[in-house]
Amino acid sequence: MMNRKTNRLVTLITVVLTACLFTLAHSASAQEQSTATLSAHSNCRSVQGNLREVGNSTGTTGRITNGGILNGRTQLLYTSGVLPTPDPTSVSYTTDFTVTTNRGILKTHNAGIFEFAAGVFTEIARIDPNASTGRFAGATGVLFTSGKTPDGGATFRSKISGEVCLAHHGYHAEDEDDDDNE
Repeated sequence: MMNRKTNRLVTLITVVLTACLFTLAHSASAQEQSTATLSAHSNCRSVQGNLREVGNSTGTTGRITNGGILNGRTQLLYTSGVLPTPDPTSVSYTTDFTVTTNRGILKTHNAGIFEFAAGVFTEIARIDPNASTGRFAGATGVLFTSGKTPDGGATFRSKISGEVCLAHHGYHAEDEDDDDNE
């Protein structure tokens, strides 16, 4: 009889200890992920610049200026047709956007809204860490573009801003002064 009670007690203690060890291991893993997230975010940069684009049949080409690490040539490709919105003068759409700089290529996937009556648009761009290269390889973040077409879609003028979190360290603030001045 005493043997059964002892076996149950040993089993219970084993289960409790296993659960505690699992919880500690999980907590340590979460702390490692939290530290990795913090160190990844310590390499984040707020960005803003001017974007000028010319429309073509598949999207736009252009250039970002006064954008620090984003200065460079751009290409935007439409990835969907225009989709209706509840507002009859506005449409939504998706695009892929590429910024080619002296130090790498940044690629994003965008969702946008265009309002025909005023010729204004806005887009949210999620950085693709797997498709970006050079200094942008592994980068994460979100960019926002808002602007206007003064001529019905032949040219576009906009502001681009947001945050780029570089995956690689080794780029310093002094690198920004002469960044991608093409």
